[in-house]
Amino acid sequence: MHPVAIRNQVKTVIANVTGIAVESISDSALFVDDLGLDSLAILEIAVDVEKVFKIRASDDELQKVRSIQDSVDLILQHSCVEA
Repeated sequence: MHPVAIRNQVKTVIANVTGIAVESISDSALFVDDLGLDSLAILEIAVDVEKVFKIRASDDELQKVRSIQDSVDLILQHSCVEA
């Protein structure tokens, strides 16, 4: 899957969980600093992303995810490994 498509899908998941409009989520958004997400929202997003992309990230990997780009990188990493 192409990184742009992954990024758009991640933004859609965030919008579904938080109610933030997809158009207002920048490609470089940080979950806490830019979007104001709390740990529960971030956990919900992580679970939904795992379901959408059919991946399973470790707790250590998830703790390092702080932005849209971190999410895309993690998904790409797991897509290559699991493909």
